[in-house]
Amino acid sequence: MKQILLSIAIIPVALLLLYNLKAGGHKVESNENKFPAKKISLSTVEKVVEDKYETIAGVVKKRDTLETIFLRHGLDKAELSQIYQSARKKYDLSRISVGNIYSFEIDKESGGIRKMQYGIDDMTFLNVLRETGEFSAEKVNVLPEKREGAFVVNIKGSLILSMPGTHKEYNWLALQLSDIYAWDIDFSRDIKNGDSVKIIVEELWEGEAFRGFGNILAAEFMNDGVIHTAYRFEHDGYADYYDGNGKSLRKSLLRSPLKYKYISSRFSKRRFHPKLKRYRPHLAVDYAASPGTPVSSAGSGKIVFAGHKGQIGKMVKIKHRGGYQTYYGHLSRIPSKIKKGVKVDQGDIIGYVGSTGLATGPHLDYRIKHKGKFVNPLKIRLPRGKSIPESLMAEFSEGANVLNSSLASLKRRVIAFREVRKKAAG
Repeated sequence: MKQILLSIAIIPVALLLLYNLKAGGHKVESNENKFPAKKISLSTVEKVVEDKYETIAGVVKKRDTLETIFLRHGLDKAELSQIYQSARKKYDLSRISVGNIYSFEIDKESGGIRKMQYGIDDMTFLNVLRETGEFSAEKVNVLPEKREGAFVVNIKGSLILSMPGTHKEYNWLALQLSDIYAWDIDFSRDIKNGDSVKIIVEELWEGEAFRGFGNILAAEFMNDGVIHTAYRFEHDGYADYYDGNGKSLRKSLLRSPLKYKYISSRFSKRRFHPKLKRYRPHLAVDYAASPGTPVSSAGSGKIVFAGHKGQIGKMVKIKHRGGYQTYYGHLSRIPSKIKKGVKVDQGDIIGYVGSTGLATGPHLDYRIKHKGKFVNPLKIRLPRGKSIPESLMAEFSEGANVLNSSLASLKRRVIAFREVRKKAAG
């Protein structure tokens, strides 16, 4: 389905009861808000009385089993065995966890259990229902309500440290941003104090309980005075990020295939080698990083070499479309599945930083060859992914205009900036 705007999911009433008992709702209102710790606003037992049934809900305590829960609430042990057996193929109820929630729907007249629900995790619950005298069980995936959230992050130090809070959801959001802009902004080198980013993002809610962030819908990153916009757009079952002209932000190769400390040596036709003590070409960029740092494939392609190669040590070589080849040298180790003939996708881990071969310390020797000639990875203009089809541009523009209104309503620190004016590469 083609869409750039949010859709609303319907939440089962029983699930809202379970999850609202476990955690209160916490709405992100501004940059200053933090994600509070989850609170259990629940005594040992809470009863909700309806016309024919009453619901008993609780939280699994330390050393609880399903049997002790039945005893606590005076439930029929004969039904305990039936529920265990009916649920066995879907979920083992002997593995209930402390802090998870449960509920029983009890028939007021007979005292028998009509339904049991157990929260396996934040996104899945077990539903055990009595029908025609027999219990049957199923796992139900939670479909949270999606709401639109928006805020500004003013950069000081690094993107992750500048997020509005330290909750893991903010860290995950920062990683999403770094993935979206990975081809245009080097988050290890290019981020500066005073940069800022406006974000429009899906918030996932169950009733009044906040469950986390979904997809970033739009972003406007101001880096060193230059504005980079990104809009999420879905078509033909595929979702990606595009600039305001419908050009893909994705490029065929990553400029830096790892998270590094600093560039220890740049591309040069004449560099003094610290070990050989003589000048020779250095047709690579060396990224200094801690030993064992994962190295990703810069683009999708096929492994044409994986092993030890003289002075460059353990190396992986990948062939990509468009006449590109990438080289990853001085690796400490190469995963066993990375071998000649194997296909890899952009971002797949193909090795780990080391200092094998003729290396003075742990770093990645990263090279790009295009049509038989080594080129500077930091300067080469890389071809973009596919743009939005002309037939869908009106739909994209309409959605982007709506998101632009939300972005414009966000206020960032006022400084001079210039718009990006670049021709699309490729």
